[in-house]
Amino acid sequence: MVNTRTDADLSAAIQNTLQTLLLQIHAEICEEFRTVRCWWKSPTGYYSYRFLRLAGFFRAAADTEKEQAKNFQWGLR
Repeated sequence: MVNTRTDADLSAAIQNTLQTLLLQIHAEICEEFRTVRCWWKSPTGYYSYRFLRLAGFFRAAADTEKEQAKNFQWGLR
């Protein structure tokens, strides 16, 4: 049987955390592109690499919160 009940406090905490993370990711990506000189002349491979590195923690399948934090920190480097 599937549990369909939700804890309001947990749900709010998760929503707040996701919102904060998305804002941080957005700011990091904007800063990355803002600081690049002549981005239109450079190969797109570099920017694809940087974007995937910044967002790399999304695709990581982590079992524990510690693993998720490790993958998230790796993506921000």
